[in-house]
Amino acid sequence: MVSFQYVEFHDVPRTLALRYRGKLLLLQSAFDQARDQYPSDYNVYLLPESAKTQLASGSWKFLEDLRLEALGQIPIKSVRFDSSNRKELDPSILDPLLR
Repeated sequence: MVSFQYVEFHDVPRTLALRYRGKLLLLQSAFDQARDQYPSDYNVYLLPESAKTQLASGSWKFLEDLRLEALGQIPIKSVRFDSSNRKELDPSILDPLLR
């Protein structure tokens, strides 16, 4: 299990950042206004190392200005979280995207 930081929570964290295999990653499942629901997948992005400072400050506003490198998608239902869904997750689901 790997710890993560998150902002926005609805059943599960909807935007979260974690370090795995030496990379800083963003998993995001933003609310879809047109469909009036959350998507069933996380979009996975590679964050620049400079994002570490902003994440440490607790501000996520910097994401609006970043051009993120998309790595792919993973189904949210396949992500194994800790019992609270708010502290840790099993990052092995990300392995295929990091090869």
